[in-house]
Amino acid sequence: MGERPRAAATLILLLVLAFVALWAASHLTAAGQQADAGVFRTVAPLHDVGLGTAGALRRGLPVVCAGVVAVLGVVAIVRRAWRDLVAALLVVLGTVGIALGLRAVLVRPDLGGFGYAHQTFPSGHVAVVGGLCVAIWLLWPWPASRSLAGWVGLGATAVAAFASVVTYAHRPSDVVGSLLVAAAVAIAVAWLLDVPRAVSPGDGSPSTPPDDDPVPVAGQPPDDDVAPPAPPAAPRPA
Repeated sequence: MGERPRAAATLILLLVLAFVALWAASHLTAAGQQADAGVFRTVAPLHDVGLGTAGALRRGLPVVCAGVVAVLGVVAIVRRAWRDLVAALLVVLGTVGIALGLRAVLVRPDLGGFGYAHQTFPSGHVAVVGGLCVAIWLLWPWPASRSLAGWVGLGATAVAAFASVVTYAHRPSDVVGSLLVAAAVAIAVAWLLDVPRAVSPGDGSPSTPPDDDPVPVAGQPPDDDVAPPAPPAAPRPA
């Protein structure tokens, strides 16, 4: 196993372990459930003041991100960036599917009536935004600004997570769990499909035009400096 696969596998394992530890601590212990409920009390002033704004962000971010992904998906088709397109689809479907599947399987026993009793871990809403933002990063057709697109996506995902907590839609552990799922899926897809790739002529991306001038061979002058052939020697008199 090379260095890159080993590093990716290690990161995925660490994220899975962090997810399991977070769920066990926040759902299977009274102290964890109490801490989750305590954050709600901490953000109560923000809930009272910014409920409208937070609710609008929570509803609008998935729509905006989905629209951006749709546009970039069309651009990817035009560029014939099929691998990037498949990777983006896998990240979105994988993140949302795994988050919803885990939410249906995991349990949250009542250990003291801390907050509402429903099992909402991990957040499907934050998983949608996180998966879409990773897809935007993968489909971004300008490599020079891809890192900026990634940071903007991280910011949008953080806003979606914070809005979910402020509106009391999800516990803090719910949104952190979704972020861990999105990160693990993104790393796995990037590792398996080797994306995002460097710009290459084969995927329809802008590429550096080839140099029209041939590279001179060592010891040989450039074409413009090649001396004309010597005239034939005059015949010797008989």
